[in-house]
Amino acid sequence: MIISPPLLKAKEAHETDAAWIERVMTVVEHRDFPVNGYGSWHGGIHIRQTDEGRPAESVRAIADGIVVSLRNSSDRRDLAPLNINAGKPDAKGSDDGYVLLKHETEIGSGDEAKVVFYSLYMHLKSLAETVKTGEKVYRKDPVGLPGMVDGVNAFHFQIFCDDYNISKLTGRKNGELDISKNGRTDAVYGDIHFYLPPQTKFYDKVPADNSASISGLSELYTSNAPLYVSMTLAEGNCTMVTRQKNTQIDGKYDLLGEPLVNADGKDYEYNLYKTAMRNYKESPSAGFELLRFGRIINTEHETLVPADAPLWMTVSYPGGKGVVNLADSSIKKFSDADFPHWTGWQIVDDDSDNNSQCNSAIIKKFQEDGDYDNQRGKLICHLPFEWEKRTIDTRFSWLKTGSDEHEPMTEADYAKFKAHAEVLCFDSGVFSSGRVWHFEPKTFTRHFRKCGWLDCDVIEKIMAANTTKKNKNALDNIKNSALEYYVDINKIMQKYNLSDARRKCHFLGQGAVESGYLLSMQETSQQQMIVNGAQKGGVIVEASTFNETIALGHWYGFLETEKDNYFSGKKYNSRGGYITGSYSWINGNCGDVDAQKFRGRGFKMLTGLDTYSSYWVYRGWLSRNNFDKYWWDDPEHKKKNSAGMKKKFPKIENPQKVTENAYNCVDTGGFFIACFKSKVLKVMDEDKFGKSDDDSIILKVTKGINGADKGIVERKIATKKAKEVIDDEV
Repeated sequence: MIISPPLLKAKEAHETDAAWIERVMTVVEHRDFPVNGYGSWHGGIHIRQTDEGRPAESVRAIADGIVVSLRNSSDRRDLAPLNINAGKPDAKGSDDGYVLLKHETEIGSGDEAKVVFYSLYMHLKSLAETVKTGEKVYRKDPVGLPGMVDGVNAFHFQIFCDDYNISKLTGRKNGELDISKNGRTDAVYGDIHFYLPPQTKFYDKVPADNSASISGLSELYTSNAPLYVSMTLAEGNCTMVTRQKNTQIDGKYDLLGEPLVNADGKDYEYNLYKTAMRNYKESPSAGFELLRFGRIINTEHETLVPADAPLWMTVSYPGGKGVVNLADSSIKKFSDADFPHWTGWQIVDDDSDNNSQCNSAIIKKFQEDGDYDNQRGKLICHLPFEWEKRTIDTRFSWLKTGSDEHEPMTEADYAKFKAHAEVLCFDSGVFSSGRVWHFEPKTFTRHFRKCGWLDCDVIEKIMAANTTKKNKNALDNIKNSALEYYVDINKIMQKYNLSDARRKCHFLGQGAVESGYLLSMQETSQQQMIVNGAQKGGVIVEASTFNETIALGHWYGFLETEKDNYFSGKKYNSRGGYITGSYSWINGNCGDVDAQKFRGRGFKMLTGLDTYSSYWVYRGWLSRNNFDKYWWDDPEHKKKNSAGMKKKFPKIENPQKVTENAYNCVDTGGFFIACFKSKVLKVMDEDKFGKSDDDSIILKVTKGINGADKGIVERKIATKKAKEVIDDEV
């Protein structure tokens, strides 16, 4: 799921994502979620429109979706019944235009992570001409212009889902998170959370050699109550916070002490690979997952050796801090995808009637404790859909009897109110009866921006960035390849924390060119190739890999069919272009045969025996003890005489293992950027999207990956396309 706010004002310098969302989604007083000033359920928020510029700022689709229904504004907002106070001096009413969108998307892998939710944009002054019932809209597309609500420049915005999808979105539909078992693995994103049961022990130091043994350690503290630890990895840092349940206010969890930043080493996140190689020598890749998630997520491909290898980290406890083995089986692991209740998430389903009066004991308790304003953003409330015309009396007749806070409404006033409600409501179809689940829109947006799981069509758009629309064969092939690889692309981006938009865009833009836009995860035996094209007036296009050659060949129109991809010597095609190929010595190989054997493979092309051996050791397929350090410095190696080498070099008999499944193919890309060339992450993190020089950053990332600027034109195009479909700029 990619999601953005319904207003897309430019971010200010150094403004955090959370602060930006708060600013662009400013809520009108007493028109917040989930209860309005009259004690009635309110399934959304009123977003104040403060833009005075011309043209007026558009309300935009928050995600790709389908238009379920719409209504153009009647342009009668200052007249009754849209103006409920018509006749009074300076009274202004409400616009009645609206758009309802249905969003079908994914938050992870498998059917349980395929979700549906809805967004409603009410009180629009006018609708965009492109918005039509049943038609597709894309994220950031205009849906209309904001209007007025009771005389205030604002529009109503809400997000909701049905009963079937609440458990898919949150992992449950009632109560608190089940802490007797680990959280879901089909959807994993955002912060990582640990439940520490009573009697968890905290020690003074990490055991030598990352041992699971506590011999020689001093016990600092043993917990007598559950503790809840959250880990945030971002921009090189690891931030750990600990919470404990408040004994006075139910549902509230207090932070213990100050957040611990990089308590287990400077640049902790940037150094995850080094830590994995040091602490988990038999299975560094699985060890990387343990460091990243607190457990192994991709169990089909990763096996931790030994299975009970520890994860020692510094954690706060009441009155101090100590070292805990977070990998211990008694400690349960979760992510933001589990909506942990100790971070504030509460499912509110204790008001069983079908009227609109809020009779929730949970909410009333928050109000009595004075904690309602702090908690309401993470309340997920089950309540009647408030825009169904046929249920107005069922939902609102309680207004005539009043409440503890408000006098009863007279028959005359109720008639005005009902007429006003009728003109705003509509036939909501599947939501016409029963209740639906509502989320606070700002919090929902902030939360799922951490998810960032990319649907297949998003990957396809990025991979097709350098392919002309005329080349239908190439586009069809890219579409098929995107379907084959997109799940593992997402899994690998999560594994290596390529989760924020900056890292995603650069990873995908670079990987697109490296992998020939997913069309070729393996080079031919030719390593250095040139595409010549008579149709381009003698222009010569150089490509450093076979995949770049094929991609450029398609891009410039020299290659027409798949058979043109395979050649010997010089081959002409009907477009007047030809390709030539020649061998080149690959540094780190032990002979000409190796130049073929260890040719480029994977989403980021592993090339040469030295790179292959690094990846083989990382995946636990090869022991570091099986070959000598700096084996390539052997004088006989430099003479290409492998038989005479005294130093033992790595022996890999199955290099094709990289391409035997989609996971391995894409994992090479994550490994190369986040591990083998980890400094590239720092360069990616310099990108300020719209406030930095795109070309300069892309060039630095390119040079960080391949040491030169080969394919820079295509890399820029693909990376900028990724930014176009992933970031928030209009």
